[in-house]
Amino acid sequence: MNEYAQAKRVCVNGHRYAVVSDHPESFTPLEDVERVLAGNLEGAQKVDESFKIIKEALKRYGPDNVALSFNGGKDCTVLLHLLYAARQAYERENPSGKRIKITTLYVAYTNSFPEVDDFVEFCVDRYNLELVKMYGPMRAGLQVFLDRYPETKAMLVGTRRTDPFGEHLQPFQMTDPDWPTLMRVHPILDWDYADIWKGLANLRIPYCILYDLGLVDTNGLIDHTTITNRLVFLVT
Repeated sequence: MNEYAQAKRVCVNGHRYAVVSDHPESFTPLEDVERVLAGNLEGAQKVDESFKIIKEALKRYGPDNVALSFNGGKDCTVLLHLLYAARQAYERENPSGKRIKITTLYVAYTNSFPEVDDFVEFCVDRYNLELVKMYGPMRAGLQVFLDRYPETKAMLVGTRRTDPFGEHLQPFQMTDPDWPTLMRVHPILDWDYADIWKGLANLRIPYCILYDLGLVDTNGLIDHTTITNRLVFLVT
Protein backbone atom coordinates (compact mmCIF):
# COMPACT_ATOMS: atom_id res chain seq x y z
CA MET A 1 0.00 0.00 0.00
CA ASN A 2 1.30 3.46 -0.77
CA GLU A 3 2.13 5.85 2.06
CA TYR A 4 -0.19 8.72 1.16
CA ALA A 5 -3.63 7.35 1.88
CA GLN A 6 -5.53 4.20 2.67
CA ALA A 7 -7.18 2.77 -0.42
CA LYS A 8 -10.39 0.81 -0.71
CA ARG A 9 -10.67 -2.30 -2.84
CA VAL A 10 -13.76 -2.14 -4.97
CA CYS A 11 -15.56 -4.46 -7.36
CA VAL A 12 -17.93 -2.85 -9.86
CA ASN A 13 -19.58 -4.82 -12.67
CA GLY A 14 -17.08 -7.60 -12.08
CA HIS A 15 -14.03 -5.34 -12.31
CA ARG A 16 -11.71 -5.05 -9.29
CA TYR A 17 -9.65 -1.98 -8.56
CA ALA A 18 -8.32 0.15 -5.71
CA VAL A 19 -9.17 3.80 -5.14
CA VAL A 20 -8.51 6.46 -2.51
CA SER A 21 -11.99 7.94 -2.20
CA ASP A 22 -15.07 7.93 0.01
CA HIS A 23 -17.10 7.68 -3.20
CA PRO A 24 -15.26 5.02 -5.22
CA GLU A 25 -17.83 4.86 -8.02
CA SER A 26 -17.89 8.61 -8.71
CA PHE A 27 -16.55 9.77 -12.07
CA THR A 28 -15.69 13.47 -12.20
CA PRO A 29 -12.21 13.90 -13.79
CA LEU A 30 -12.50 17.61 -14.59
CA GLU A 31 -14.00 18.38 -11.19
CA ASP A 32 -11.16 16.38 -9.61
CA VAL A 33 -8.54 18.49 -11.38
CA GLU A 34 -10.30 21.77 -10.59
CA ARG A 35 -10.66 20.76 -6.94
CA VAL A 36 -6.94 19.99 -6.62
CA LEU A 37 -5.96 23.25 -8.31
CA ALA A 38 -8.44 25.41 -6.39
CA GLY A 39 -7.41 23.88 -3.07
CA ASN A 40 -3.72 24.09 -3.93
CA LEU A 41 -3.33 20.54 -2.67
CA GLU A 42 0.08 18.93 -2.48
CA GLY A 43 1.24 18.26 -6.02
CA ALA A 44 -1.15 20.83 -7.52
CA GLN A 45 1.64 22.52 -9.48
CA LYS A 46 2.55 19.27 -11.24
CA VAL A 47 -1.11 18.65 -12.03
CA ASP A 48 -1.46 22.17 -13.41
CA GLU A 49 1.64 21.89 -15.61
CA SER A 50 0.58 18.51 -17.00
CA PHE A 51 -2.99 19.66 -17.57
CA LYS A 52 -1.74 22.64 -19.58
CA ILE A 53 0.46 20.40 -21.76
CA ILE A 54 -2.49 18.14 -22.54
CA LYS A 55 -4.77 21.07 -23.32
CA GLU A 56 -2.08 22.47 -25.62
CA ALA A 57 -1.95 19.13 -27.46
CA LEU A 58 -5.73 19.17 -27.91
CA LYS A 59 -5.57 22.74 -29.18
CA ARG A 60 -2.75 22.01 -31.65
CA TYR A 61 -4.05 18.77 -33.11
CA GLY A 62 -7.74 18.57 -32.22
CA PRO A 63 -9.19 16.10 -29.70
CA ASP A 64 -10.00 13.43 -32.27
CA ASN A 65 -6.38 13.40 -33.48
CA VAL A 66 -4.77 12.88 -30.06
CA ALA A 67 -4.41 9.28 -28.89
CA LEU A 68 -3.11 7.63 -25.73
CA SER A 69 -0.56 4.92 -25.02
CA PHE A 70 -1.92 2.91 -22.08
CA ASN A 71 -0.97 -0.32 -20.32
CA GLY A 72 -2.75 -0.20 -16.96
CA GLY A 73 0.28 1.00 -15.01
CA LYS A 74 0.01 3.72 -12.39
CA ASP A 75 1.77 6.42 -14.44
CA CYS A 76 -0.41 6.15 -17.53
CA THR A 77 -3.47 5.76 -15.30
CA VAL A 78 -2.83 9.24 -13.91
CA LEU A 79 -2.28 10.45 -17.47
CA LEU A 80 -5.56 8.90 -18.65
CA HIS A 81 -7.52 10.70 -15.94
CA LEU A 82 -5.88 14.02 -16.79
CA LEU A 83 -6.53 13.50 -20.50
CA TYR A 84 -10.20 12.80 -19.92
CA ALA A 85 -10.43 15.91 -17.74
CA ALA A 86 -8.80 17.96 -20.49
CA ARG A 87 -11.24 16.51 -23.02
CA GLN A 88 -14.09 17.56 -20.73
CA ALA A 89 -12.66 21.08 -20.53
CA TYR A 90 -12.31 21.18 -24.33
CA GLU A 91 -15.89 19.99 -24.77
CA ARG A 92 -17.12 22.64 -22.36
CA GLU A 93 -15.46 25.35 -24.45
CA ASN A 94 -16.22 23.74 -27.83
CA PRO A 95 -19.49 21.82 -27.43
CA SER A 96 -19.93 18.98 -29.90
CA GLY A 97 -22.72 17.07 -28.19
CA LYS A 98 -20.76 13.84 -28.66
CA ARG A 99 -19.66 11.49 -25.92
CA ILE A 100 -15.93 11.72 -25.27
CA LYS A 101 -14.02 8.82 -26.81
CA ILE A 102 -10.26 8.30 -26.55
CA THR A 103 -8.41 6.21 -29.13
CA THR A 104 -5.91 4.14 -27.19
CA LEU A 105 -3.02 1.80 -27.94
CA TYR A 106 -2.38 -1.04 -25.49
CA VAL A 107 0.79 -3.00 -26.22
CA ALA A 108 0.49 -6.02 -23.93
CA TYR A 109 2.50 -9.06 -22.97
CA THR A 110 1.11 -12.45 -23.97
CA ASN A 111 1.07 -13.61 -20.34
CA SER A 112 0.20 -10.48 -18.40
CA PHE A 113 -1.43 -10.73 -15.00
CA PRO A 114 -5.22 -11.17 -15.28
CA GLU A 115 -5.60 -8.31 -12.79
CA VAL A 116 -3.89 -5.99 -15.28
CA ASP A 117 -6.11 -7.04 -18.17
CA ASP A 118 -9.15 -6.70 -15.92
CA PHE A 119 -8.11 -3.19 -14.90
CA VAL A 120 -7.55 -2.18 -18.51
CA GLU A 121 -11.06 -3.40 -19.37
CA PHE A 122 -12.40 -1.41 -16.42
CA CYS A 123 -10.73 1.70 -17.84
CA VAL A 124 -12.17 0.96 -21.30
CA ASP A 125 -15.65 1.11 -19.78
CA ARG A 126 -15.00 4.00 -17.41
CA TYR A 127 -13.23 6.35 -19.84
CA ASN A 128 -14.87 5.14 -23.08
CA LEU A 129 -11.60 4.04 -24.64
CA GLU A 130 -11.51 2.84 -28.22
CA LEU A 131 -8.77 0.33 -27.48
CA VAL A 132 -6.40 -1.35 -29.90
CA LYS A 133 -4.67 -4.21 -28.06
CA MET A 134 -1.46 -5.47 -29.60
CA TYR A 135 1.16 -8.04 -28.65
CA GLY A 136 4.80 -7.57 -29.49
CA PRO A 137 7.20 -4.66 -29.88
CA MET A 138 5.92 -1.13 -29.34
CA ARG A 139 7.21 0.04 -32.70
CA ALA A 140 5.24 -2.56 -34.64
CA GLY A 141 2.16 -1.96 -32.50
CA LEU A 142 2.34 1.75 -33.13
CA GLN A 143 2.49 1.23 -36.89
CA VAL A 144 -0.58 -1.03 -36.82
CA PHE A 145 -2.38 1.57 -34.72
CA LEU A 146 -1.52 4.39 -37.15
CA ASP A 147 -2.59 2.27 -40.11
CA ARG A 148 -5.96 1.89 -38.42
CA TYR A 149 -6.19 5.51 -37.26
CA PRO A 150 -4.21 7.51 -39.86
CA GLU A 151 -5.74 10.76 -38.60
CA THR A 152 -3.73 10.47 -35.37
CA LYS A 153 -1.22 13.32 -35.11
CA ALA A 154 -0.06 12.96 -31.52
CA MET A 155 0.02 10.33 -28.78
CA LEU A 156 0.21 10.95 -25.05
CA VAL A 157 2.79 8.77 -23.30
CA GLY A 158 3.25 8.32 -19.55
CA THR A 159 7.04 8.41 -19.64
CA ARG A 160 8.80 10.10 -16.73
CA ARG A 161 12.25 11.66 -16.63
CA THR A 162 13.63 8.78 -14.55
CA ASP A 163 12.44 6.12 -17.01
CA PRO A 164 14.88 4.54 -19.49
CA PHE A 165 15.61 7.03 -22.31
CA GLY A 166 13.51 9.67 -20.55
CA GLU A 167 16.27 11.94 -19.30
CA HIS A 168 16.51 14.19 -22.36
CA LEU A 169 12.91 14.11 -23.58
CA GLN A 170 10.83 17.24 -24.13
CA PRO A 171 7.08 17.60 -23.47
CA PHE A 172 6.50 17.62 -27.25
CA GLN A 173 8.91 15.49 -29.28
CA MET A 174 8.65 13.71 -32.60
CA THR A 175 9.38 10.01 -32.79
CA ASP A 176 12.87 8.97 -33.87
CA PRO A 177 13.51 8.70 -37.64
CA ASP A 178 13.29 4.90 -37.65
CA TRP A 179 9.88 4.94 -35.94
CA PRO A 180 6.42 5.68 -37.38
CA THR A 181 6.05 9.46 -37.63
CA LEU A 182 4.09 10.86 -34.72
CA MET A 183 4.32 13.63 -32.13
CA ARG A 184 4.93 12.15 -28.70
CA VAL A 185 3.47 14.18 -25.85
CA HIS A 186 4.90 13.64 -22.35
CA PRO A 187 2.70 15.52 -19.85
CA ILE A 188 4.02 13.83 -16.68
CA LEU A 189 7.69 13.89 -17.67
CA ASP A 190 8.77 15.72 -14.50
CA TRP A 191 6.64 13.79 -12.03
CA ASP A 192 8.51 11.55 -9.60
CA TYR A 193 7.34 8.37 -7.90
CA ALA A 194 5.84 10.27 -4.96
CA ASP A 195 4.03 12.67 -7.31
CA ILE A 196 2.28 9.74 -8.98
CA TRP A 197 0.90 8.41 -5.71
CA LYS A 198 -0.10 11.89 -4.57
CA GLY A 199 -1.90 12.34 -7.88
CA LEU A 200 -3.75 9.05 -7.59
CA ALA A 201 -4.86 9.94 -4.06
CA ASN A 202 -5.72 13.63 -4.56
CA LEU A 203 -7.50 13.06 -7.87
CA ARG A 204 -9.22 9.93 -6.51
CA ILE A 205 -8.13 7.85 -9.46
CA PRO A 206 -8.79 4.08 -9.42
CA TYR A 207 -5.67 2.00 -10.00
CA CYS A 208 -4.76 -1.66 -10.50
CA ILE A 209 -5.07 -3.68 -7.29
CA LEU A 210 -1.71 -5.39 -7.84
CA TYR A 211 0.03 -2.30 -6.48
CA ASP A 212 -1.65 -2.90 -3.12
CA LEU A 213 -0.08 -6.36 -3.04
CA GLY A 214 3.32 -4.69 -2.76
CA LEU A 215 4.22 -5.20 -6.40
CA VAL A 216 5.39 -2.61 -8.88
CA ASP A 217 6.75 -2.85 -12.37
CA THR A 218 9.97 -1.04 -13.05
CA ASN A 219 9.20 -0.77 -16.77
CA GLY A 220 5.58 0.33 -16.67
CA LEU A 221 3.81 -2.98 -17.25
CA ILE A 222 3.21 -5.85 -14.83
CA ASP A 223 3.89 -9.24 -16.42
CA HIS A 224 4.06 -12.54 -14.56
CA THR A 225 6.36 -14.18 -17.13
CA THR A 226 9.22 -11.96 -15.99
CA ILE A 227 8.23 -11.56 -12.36
CA THR A 228 11.67 -12.30 -10.97
CA ASN A 229 13.38 -9.38 -12.66
CA ARG A 230 10.56 -6.96 -13.41
CA LEU A 231 8.62 -6.83 -10.15
CA VAL A 232 9.97 -5.56 -6.86
CA PHE A 233 8.41 -5.26 -3.44
CA LEU A 234 7.54 -1.79 -2.27
CA VAL A 235 9.86 -0.97 0.60
CA THR A 236 9.17 2.76 1.02
